[in-house]
Amino acid sequence: MEKPSISEPSPLSPTRWPADAFSWERSLAVLVALGIAFYLGLRLDATTAVYLGSTRHDFNTSNLTWGIAIGQYISYLPLLAVLLIAMPWLSRRSLGALGLRGFGRTTVIAGVLGAIAMYVVTIGVANVQFLFTHQKPEETAISLFTSTHDTALIVTFTFLAAIVAPFMEEFVFRGFLFNALLRYMPVWAAATLSGIIFGASHGSPTALLPLAASGVVLAYVYERSGSLTASMLTHALFNLINVALISVAKS
Repeated sequence: MEKPSISEPSPLSPTRWPADAFSWERSLAVLVALGIAFYLGLRLDATTAVYLGSTRHDFNTSNLTWGIAIGQYISYLPLLAVLLIAMPWLSRRSLGALGLRGFGRTTVIAGVLGAIAMYVVTIGVANVQFLFTHQKPEETAISLFTSTHDTALIVTFTFLAAIVAPFMEEFVFRGFLFNALLRYMPVWAAATLSGIIFGASHGSPTALLPLAASGVVLAYVYERSGSLTASMLTHALFNLINVALISVAKS
């Protein structure tokens, strides 16, 4: 006879959720709203960039300009509005109960350890990929960062990469997507599928596998800690490590 588990379930365990939390109908409605917000964000991004003087050549060559940098900040606003309004309605809980809370000691430890694990796993997968395909992961964000020597622009883009992007991406992919999948499948399956979608969303075929692996690590940081802030910190530290390494290589 199997003994019942006496371990404390994760704060994100569906057994702790309200009965109607992350129902498929509500999840689908939020997904559609996020899709519309993402499209509006892209339009705002392009419009802002052109208005501030960026050209088609800048976009085609991944040349970082003030228009492109500010446009990327503005592009997140529709997504943020949808998430702040929809997530409490979808999860039937407050944003704090969903894991968006302050930096406690446990959160910081989980974030730091998660960043180390994320770096090791991502680099490991990238190296294995290169061994078999001879392709190095390439990302537009890295190309943008290396395209300028304007200190103010570099600082602005670093803040975007290390603070704004991790906050928004964790909100979308772990706060929404991972939780929605977790309602209907085991943790490993929800982490894997959300990780693959996370990797694919960056739009680089060569970076898909390493980023998917990093998405799995982020899902487990979130699930084990019960803190969305912890996965945001993990993501932010990982991006900062990469920014630092790229800066050293440029100098």
